[in-house]
Amino acid sequence: MKRITKLFLLPVFILFLSSQGIVAQSSNESTVKSVLTNLLEYSKSKSYNKAAELIAYDGEDSKRVDKDSYNAANKDELNQVKRFCKKISALLELSSSHEFSDFKTSKDGGKEEFILHVTFISGDQKLITAFSFIKTDKGFLLTNMN
Repeated sequence: MKRITKLFLLPVFILFLSSQGIVAQSSNESTVKSVLTNLLEYSKSKSYNKAAELIAYDGEDSKRVDKDSYNAANKDELNQVKRFCKKISALLELSSSHEFSDFKTSKDGGKEEFILHVTFISGDQKLITAFSFIKTDKGFLLTNMN
């Protein structure tokens, strides 16, 4: 009887663990979509100070790289934020609409990246852009777009 119980519980346990992974994936996806939606809006409205909080620092201070967001009070860092925002604004201006497409995670050099593809639509043309995020103590931060 114990063997039958174990055989029954094993698939149930495996199903439970896999559903937890799906819930975590779904939660990460919805959070990344929310962050990117805010970043798109901040870029469009030129709210660079707010956008700075959503973009991962990538500068000379190695202690902050991939751990901190840009500091809007620092002129050089704010210029980096403006560069990101202008790229995003250009995509928004050239398209009549956009939609989120696939979401995936990958490991790059030991760190986990969360990648959300966005399709920018202009008439018959579609441009797919990948937005890469990392998870930090400050939440999900944009690291790259291409």
